[in-house]
Amino acid sequence: MIKLEEIINAVRGKTINDLLGDDLATKHLKEILIYAQYSINADTDYKFFYSKKGFGEIIVENNIPYERLCSLEALTKLINFYLAAYDKKTDDVLVIDIIDHLDTESN
Repeated sequence: MIKLEEIINAVRGKTINDLLGDDLATKHLKEILIYAQYSINADTDYKFFYSKKGFGEIIVENNIPYERLCSLEALTKLINFYLAAYDKKTDDVLVIDIIDHLDTESN
């Protein structure tokens, strides 16, 4: 499990493959989904899943529900979007911006 801030930091630092591990590092970013344990917020733990047919907004693994945030590709695009506007944003601020953006987009 990992915090969203750590994922953002790895994307920014181009070290995301270190977090993904060997099995996911060879997959395309759009095939790697980021899910929040229980519910999406800045302080929850996140986990990567390889996209499979039938994956919905909520999946359950070992009796623990996970809520879908977005693909790693979408997260990378959002990071680049926000950094293009102001490149000095910190990772913790990006977490809030991205969660707010995705929440607004889904409503």
